[in-house]
Amino acid sequence: MTIHATRGAALLSWVNSLHVADPVEAILQLQDCSIFIKIIDRIHGTEEGQQILQQPVPERLDFVCSFLQKNRKHPSSPECLVSAQKVLEGSELELAKMTMLLLYHSTVSSKSPRDWEQFEYKIQAELAVILKFVLDHEDGLNLNEDLENFLQKAQGRVGAQENCVVK
Repeated sequence: MTIHATRGAALLSWVNSLHVADPVEAILQLQDCSIFIKIIDRIHGTEEGQQILQQPVPERLDFVCSFLQKNRKHPSSPECLVSAQKVLEGSELELAKMTMLLLYHSTVSSKSPRDWEQFEYKIQAELAVILKFVLDHEDGLNLNEDLENFLQKAQGRVGAQENCVVK
């Protein structure tokens, strides 16, 4: 299943705005987890992920999943938000979920709010919808399923079934 094009474009715009790596044009370019690790280092203000970047993809993925799990509002919740197997298989949806959760963690943990003016209005609005969704649902019992449903459709209607590529 593909993610809603506008949501994917907004997530990619956010990732590219961080300037942690060369710009990415598709969600699937995040599959090796190196950009996610650089985002985590930026969130923490450390370089602890630098050694992890030298590891194979499964270890990098474990690092990112561990970060997402321990930074949940209820980290003891047994539900894993991201399927490592699906990421390794190239699931655009799982990669988008990871990006969405990192956006949320970056925003709520930031001591200096990002300059949202750099994004065009449509992207600002979509990022706001994404952040509000996670904030409203982070206590939910079905956050994993809710994230998947949210990423696949537009607000109140089924979204375009096109691959997410920024042009």
